[in-house]
Amino acid sequence: MPGSVRLLLVGSNGAVRRGLELLLSGEAGIQIVGQAENANSAILLGRELSPSTVLIDVESLGDRGMEEAVEVRSQIAGTVIVLSLRDDQESRLQADEAGLRFVSKQAGSDGLLALLRERPMG
Repeated sequence: MPGSVRLLLVGSNGAVRRGLELLLSGEAGIQIVGQAENANSAILLGRELSPSTVLIDVESLGDRGMEEAVEVRSQIAGTVIVLSLRDDQESRLQADEAGLRFVSKQAGSDGLLALLRERPMG
């Protein structure tokens, strides 16, 4: 399918990754190509699998979650989306300034799916 998303899921919580996989694997145009527990694994897998999009559960990476997302963004071509418990202007601005897309878990599955289906950032 043209415009399909090759997705790499990243987060230290296996249950959250599995939940995202269950939610997204049945969606047309979304192919989950891999899963990683941390930024280093994501970078290695990203180089191997060439995902078009990386979805990072940013809080699961700890206090340095946003910094690690930025590192992933610098090492992997494609869109990097941070999925966050937070839904505040500061978090959104921080992600935007770092070249990351942002979606709050409060946006639910519809918000996440809408963002995944947007055109990639230039």
